[in-house]
Amino acid sequence: MTDDFTDADAKAICAALGVDTKTITDTFGRTHVVIDEAGMRTLAAHSPNPARGQALVDQIVAAARGLNTPEENQ
Repeated sequence: MTDDFTDADAKAICAALGVDTKTITDTFGRTHVVIDEAGMRTLAAHSPNPARGQALVDQIVAAARGLNTPEENQ
């Protein structure tokens, strides 16, 4: 068994759970599969510990919002 988790693997799991994905390219030319907050919450709800999953999403969203200016967070 391999521990390589590819973008195709992530997209397949998301598709099976009805989570929309988007592929973006960063400023260095690398591609990334991204999901929005609703998608993260759906994945968390299907995790082995949904309450912990939702708490982690809360932390991620709070940290991401902290990267914006106060005006962008409103």
